[in-house]
Amino acid sequence: MTKGESCSILLATCNGAAYLPALLSSFNAQTCRPGRLVLRDDGSEDATLDMLRKYRAACPDLVTIIEDNCGRLGTAGNFTNLLGHADSNYILFCDQDDVWLPGKIEKTLSVMAAAEDRYGSDTPLLVHSDLSVVDRDLQPIAPSFWKYQKLNPQVGISLNRLLPQNAVTGCTVMINRPLARLAAPIPRDAIMHDWWLALVAATFGKIVYLDEPTVLYRQHGGNSIGAKRWGFRRILAQAQSTQEVRASMLRTMKQAQALLDRYRDHMTPSQIKLVESYAHLPYMSKIERVKTMFKYRFFKHGTIRTIGFLANLLALDQAAS
Repeated sequence: MTKGESCSILLATCNGAAYLPALLSSFNAQTCRPGRLVLRDDGSEDATLDMLRKYRAACPDLVTIIEDNCGRLGTAGNFTNLLGHADSNYILFCDQDDVWLPGKIEKTLSVMAAAEDRYGSDTPLLVHSDLSVVDRDLQPIAPSFWKYQKLNPQVGISLNRLLPQNAVTGCTVMINRPLARLAAPIPRDAIMHDWWLALVAATFGKIVYLDEPTVLYRQHGGNSIGAKRWGFRRILAQAQSTQEVRASMLRTMKQAQALLDRYRDHMTPSQIKLVESYAHLPYMSKIERVKTMFKYRFFKHGTIRTIGFLANLLALDQAAS
């Protein structure tokens, strides 16, 4: 078995016919062939499923399409379903509208192998990378997603910093079998599959990053998450949508509670206290919230984001009711 054959790619689709040809071509251009491509369509109303079936016909030894009666699950639910069908040593996650650079699998596998050599193959591991941001027609917008978003991948590997903000982009992620076993099934209160995987990896294993793009991250206006430049306009938009921002903040605290509910018996006392403190922030007085935030360094990436987090945290007086 070659090293690529130990990998499965999980591809979740929904009305992606306009973008699939470029993605599927980028699979064929990989320097390291995967062992399995597992696909599930989430109720497309365009030609997506027909395209996937044609691709399976052309590569029957590679492609598995999951056709079930589960209905529409959404992005996170679709990937959660796919994760249950993945049995390879290493699992990669793929979005329908991106394009993989030719060395993505090979380079990510190399980083994973180095991490297993360092931390042990039984350690739950997550590898992720930077991305190149492109427009609908794959024309460059920004060579580095991390710089475009003002994200620090080194900061994004610690549990206290991952609880309020995710710095792991799912379409760059590879996980190993120990993490897959530990993280599944992904709970309903997980905001996104990549965030949940990162939280579990930070709690029980390691997050490692490849400091170069492996994906052309296409922006077309219909992205589930997407890349928006971090700057004055973005800051102003968030300042004008406080209800939405605070609702999102509360979801991060529910996600923390889900982590605690699932793994409390396997966490260290200090981890329990950390996650419990974050999950319980809405129920504290304003003074307690500030003290807890600074005690555990529940900071976002950058001073402005952190100040905004603090301001919204103080405004959650009725959050628990």
